[in-house]
Amino acid sequence: MPGVRLAPRLLAASLVCGTIGCQDTLKPSLPGGALASVSVVYVCGNDFDLQSLTPAALTARYAVAGTSEQGELLLPPRSESTPSATRLTTLHRGTLRVSYRDEEVTPVSNAGTVCPPESMQEPQATSGEWTAPFDWPVVAVHLHLLPSGQVLSWGRFGQPQIWDPPTGEFTAAVSASMLFCSGHAFLSDGRLLVTGGHISEDHGLPDANVFDPATRAWTAVAPMSRGRWYPTSTTLPDGQVLTLAGRDEDGAEVDIPEVWTGSQWRPLAGAGRELPYYPRAFVSPNGLVFYAGELPQTSYLDPRGSGLWTAVATSNYGRRDYGSAVMYRPGEVLIVGGSDPPSQAPTSTAEVIDLGQAAPAWRYTGSMAHRRRHLNATLLPDGRVLATGGTSASGFSDPAGGVHAAEVWDPRTGDWTTWASNRVTRVYHSTTLLLPDGRILHSGSGDGVGLPRELNAEIFSPPYLFRGARPVITGAPDAVGYGQQFVVTTPDAGRIVRAALIRLASVTHAFDQNQRFLELSLTRVSGGLGLTAPANGNLAPPGHYMLYVVNGAGVPSLARIIQLD
Repeated sequence: MPGVRLAPRLLAASLVCGTIGCQDTLKPSLPGGALASVSVVYVCGNDFDLQSLTPAALTARYAVAGTSEQGELLLPPRSESTPSATRLTTLHRGTLRVSYRDEEVTPVSNAGTVCPPESMQEPQATSGEWTAPFDWPVVAVHLHLLPSGQVLSWGRFGQPQIWDPPTGEFTAAVSASMLFCSGHAFLSDGRLLVTGGHISEDHGLPDANVFDPATRAWTAVAPMSRGRWYPTSTTLPDGQVLTLAGRDEDGAEVDIPEVWTGSQWRPLAGAGRELPYYPRAFVSPNGLVFYAGELPQTSYLDPRGSGLWTAVATSNYGRRDYGSAVMYRPGEVLIVGGSDPPSQAPTSTAEVIDLGQAAPAWRYTGSMAHRRRHLNATLLPDGRVLATGGTSASGFSDPAGGVHAAEVWDPRTGDWTTWASNRVTRVYHSTTLLLPDGRILHSGSGDGVGLPRELNAEIFSPPYLFRGARPVITGAPDAVGYGQQFVVTTPDAGRIVRAALIRLASVTHAFDQNQRFLELSLTRVSGGLGLTAPANGNLAPPGHYMLYVVNGAGVPSLARIIQLD
């Protein structure tokens, strides 16, 4: 989408503003003392109110002096003699210049007044709220958000189940393979590729199966060269899928990665390396796959040709056995929790690395309030990371140390904040994912090591769902291409301060093999927002993503699920 051009008179007004200064308040008038059709009033923070006395809707252009920010707003018509009011929250601080038709409004400066704190009568506005547990037909060891917004799950026993959030109904999705302890990643068309599965403890199937959400059916595809139990699957920038690690039919560690091309498996014979179960792997902006742990020796894997490992950096804590990891921005990774050695009490520490640096290095960020092992780290629409579940006790998975409090990490500050506590102890085999409505589904725990089988789930509503009306997306494309500029229609464009894509979740064993967060460049256009899709598959592997818009109060919209390819 081309950038919004400023009218010549608006540009002239900006020069005058820069030369003689601007007024903080505005009482607009036209020659002869008539009232102007549009007026602007500074409120606080970066908030301005645009008022219109016109009998029909009109498009106003605006720019923030001293910045590149500019855009358009659709102003509603007046109601009888009462002007319409449209809130504009600018992305940058600076004098606001507004024009419409052939008129310019006197520039209004941003006084930098701190907005008064919102009145939050409900405790949920600061800590959120959990539902009571509700029945789930399997232990949700594996949990996936489908492009339909429904949720697919399976455990050690029973058939895979599809949950429909609006109705609460479950439907079986019968599989011929034992999918327990498999790896999984979404293909570019929205189907789910599942690699490996369960023969017995430490013995894996070579099976590969594809689930089609449209038909709710499984299709067996070409098997891998060896079985895999506890592998990780990662969608690559070109839509192929890399599978790492695991144990084979004989219980031997599988050191050779394989790549699913869409019709067959290609071994990376030059990249043999034994790794702990479920490697924490992410596509990096340079197109390579970054191994972030559990081992402290983190590396790049080049999946081209026969494959090649290259050392990157060593993390500080040591091995993070059953800790979690998330790429919270392109090339920026958080690792959190886990224990070293595995039998020791877990850590509350967290570390981050920025792969965009010339010499990437791990550094500590803020620590959680609770030590955790078997936790889940989940990306939120506002770009923060939520930690749920796990145990603080020594040993493999002692429920006596169950952690119930949710904690959220803010990348801007590096600090963790404690939120409300759930009821059910969820440790080994627990799972968590973000739903399109911004709530968090938390389930699983059990189906192993003598733990109770938790045939239930809980839903968490974060504080942002108790802080006022939600912005609304009224229109968005079903699919966009890399680098494409597109429009999202919303009546709340003036209040929107960020737009983000979050890839659909595919979670098991304290790690989401699919999620990633991307903030989109944003321009306000008449009736909505102009957004630009990520430039390439290195930043965002092809597939389906939830699109959220977030207002100045941090409240997200309901997501629209769009395909990026």
